[in-house]
Amino acid sequence: MHGATRPVHDAPETEVVHTTRVACDGGQGALGHPRVWLSIPLDVGWIDCPYCDKRYILAADAAEAH
Repeated sequence: MHGATRPVHDAPETEVVHTTRVACDGGQGALGHPRVWLSIPLDVGWIDCPYCDKRYILAADAAEAH
């Protein structure tokens, strides 16, 4: 996460993950959103879901997904 600029807004929810590839569906069953697969850039260390703005933060001991 060195040198990365943070977005101006705060994410409504965050989750620390241990892999660079994560799936998000909004977490509310039928009230959620379509499942999307997100890839966390290693040079940034986090990614926001484009639907619900949930932020996935890569743990310091994380492994790159294959």
